[in-house]
Amino acid sequence: MHAFNLSHPNLSVFLSRTDWLDKAIGSMRIFKIILLITLLTVLFPLIFLCFIIYIIYVLLFAQKKQTIKIHLQLVFNKYLSSFINKVSRTLTFYEIPLEYQFLVLDYFLKSKDSKFGEDGSQIIIGEAAYDKIILCPLVIDFGRKNISEGAFYNYTPKSPIANQVGDLLYAIRTYYRFNVDVKNNKMSLSDEIMDLEESKRNKLFEIYPFMGLDTQNYDSWEDIEKLLDKYFKEFIKDETAKVRRKRLFKKMGELNSNMYNKTEGYYLNIFAGIKVYPQLGFDPYPDDLDERKKVEGLYQYCIDKRIPIISHCSDGGYKPEDNDELASPLGRWKKVLEAKNEQSEFIFSELTLCFAHFGSQSNKKTVWRDAIIEITKKYPNVYTDISCNDMSVEYYNELDKLFNDRNPQLHERILFGSDFSINLLASDAISYNQYLNAFADTALSHKTDICEQNPERFLFGGE
Repeated sequence: MHAFNLSHPNLSVFLSRTDWLDKAIGSMRIFKIILLITLLTVLFPLIFLCFIIYIIYVLLFAQKKQTIKIHLQLVFNKYLSSFINKVSRTLTFYEIPLEYQFLVLDYFLKSKDSKFGEDGSQIIIGEAAYDKIILCPLVIDFGRKNISEGAFYNYTPKSPIANQVGDLLYAIRTYYRFNVDVKNNKMSLSDEIMDLEESKRNKLFEIYPFMGLDTQNYDSWEDIEKLLDKYFKEFIKDETAKVRRKRLFKKMGELNSNMYNKTEGYYLNIFAGIKVYPQLGFDPYPDDLDERKKVEGLYQYCIDKRIPIISHCSDGGYKPEDNDELASPLGRWKKVLEAKNEQSEFIFSELTLCFAHFGSQSNKKTVWRDAIIEITKKYPNVYTDISCNDMSVEYYNELDKLFNDRNPQLHERILFGSDFSINLLASDAISYNQYLNAFADTALSHKTDICEQNPERFLFGGE
């Protein structure tokens, strides 16, 4: 999932990375010619014809004028109104202060969800009852070293991602230090909970964020290695899932928003893994050798310490320009997994990697999805997830059909995910409750693998 507010995306940098304006200006002359021809030969005559037909209709069937109004209202409600509602509910959630967001999700699940048992302590998924929901907020590195020359204030902070991380850590701390009181449709924080360890044991969520990283934003591999040591130095490749989870759980909720603390070991074990976002420009296997040294160092570091990586893998998302080659499992990621050393040995075949969104493509294309299925046959630590995909019965039925003799490994490589709160805009979900319930109610097989066993193995390791 994602946990940020509208102050975190670096929108000015986002816009500066697109070339849509240059393309528009460059093609303006031919656009004007095409537009003029279209207006003269098609639109004007068509508009005039429609006007004449309407006049005749009104004159002959004046009593049925209301029919047109009703029809227009139906069109509005079906299309435009649906879009406005999606935007509205998305903005409504993003306008909630970040420190409240986990508390809000918790409160609405427990108070407005039929999937909780009679005592409200467990959530029911299929035939299984669960005590905890693990959330993995994925931090996105929206930054660049500087903004385009057209901006007067064209220098960004050295660590533009720091504030986003600080806000997230404060939100996690707030979740475990407080409950919420709701009176007269207003929500406020309770008195502070002093026993943090007991609160963590009793809360519904365990929250393990992923650090956003774009290697291009750092001058050298040495700078990246120093950053990774700051957060992941204590990770051990062969430790059990129980040991890693226990260490992350111990640190969870302890830190505030201060991202400039100099205390040794202060930031260790606050992240469970790393998030990369190719559609924003992260190149999994750059042609430039200096840039490639950075990503190769990252992958080897993650293999040595068994740090999971989640990569955005759909042809949508935060997409300022066409970076499908970077995001595709058939593009640069294919080169990563097939890279060999001088002894012709695969270098990064042990990388723990999740292709998010199951390679979702527009127009119901399945090329990326099918490629991911084949990759999971070859590489034992490659996973995918179903976040921000269609939550309909039809989607889950189609997914279930993929669990067959041709893909015997697949049910052990798929992770449940929601991509909340992005899915409020991208799907028909109106809430986290509804998205979770749609999964719980479907007849999809292997639910225990998808929502428990596979995520545990991906996040924490183990058999």
